[in-house]
Parts: sequence; structure tokens; C-alpha cells
Amino acid sequence: MVLAAGAVGLAVLLVLVGALMGGWRPFTAAPDVLTFGPGGDLEQFVLFDGQCARGELASGGDFGDAADAQCGTPHDVEVVASRAPIDEGRPVAYPGEAALADFGRAYCALFADSELLVPTSGGVDRADLRMTAVIPSEAAFDAPRTSGASSSGARQVSCVISRADGEPLTDRFSVI
Repeated sequence: MVLAAGAVGLAVLLVLVGALMGGWRPFTAAPDVLTFGPGGDLEQFVLFDGQCARGELASGGDFGDAADAQCGTPHDVEVVASRAPIDEGRPVAYPGEAALADFGRAYCALFADSELLVPTSGGVDRADLRMTAVIPSEAAFDAPRTSGASSSGARQVSCVISRADGEPLTDRFSVI
């Protein structure tokens, strides 16, 4: 009986070690993806890197100027990274939602388990977070200097964290 329990424990340990060595990390599941701008999931997304905000990060959500919140007070989301995959000034056709979603997932996954996010903040562990890539809709991408997008422009892909259980965050996770 003790030998069987030891064998089961060893098997579980080997599976976990193998998974970790193979690249599995608890918080690096493929990030969710939402679009912003006309025809997108979010009507507006004007948040910038390091900004915290109140609001539901789901289809129908709105992250305009009124959503801004201090990171030291209860807030729902924090932008931990942002990048324009194609410069705003370059005249280029929309690469497609799938291509931008793939870029957003890969870009945000880099931050999920990096030293750019603290392991715990405000009593919440990094493993308890959800990462979402927020990408431009076709209309937002095609008119990069319109309202409804961050001051960095409408071609920005942003990595946004929230608590997986839906409860508010109370402090900053990004290392600024």
C-alpha cells in the first residue's frame, strides 16, 4: 500500500516536472483576445501601458477616459504592455483579425511569466490572473488616428491583466 502510494506520488511529480520542462507555466495559457473600435468587442480602448481602469473586460465593455482608476485603489484591469505591430504612419492593409490575434497572444504570453510582472501584489498571486490581448478592429486599424483608441494610436495591441475570479485588483502588477 505504501509502495503504491509512493509510485503514484512519483508519477505525479514526473508529470509536473516534465510539463514545466516542456514550457508549461500556470499563467501562460493562451491569452484571451478582444477587439476594440468600430465593429469591435470594446467600443473604446484609450488605456496606455501601466494604466489601471474600472470596467468589464468583455464584449460590450468600454474603456474610455471615464474608466481611468488609480492603481492603488480597487480596479478591474491593468495594461501591462502595449506595442503597435505595424507603425501608425505606414500605409498598409489590415492584416486580418486572426493575424493580429496571433500576434497579441504571442506578445502577451511573453509578459505573462516574465520579470516585468511581480509575482504577487495586493495579496493576489500572478497565477490568479487572466491575460487578455486587446487588438484593433479593422475599422480602428484602417483609421489609426481616430477617437476611441489610446493616445498611442489605434494599431496598438495591449496586454491587459484582470483577476480570473472577477474580483478587483488593489495594486499594480507591472514593474515600471
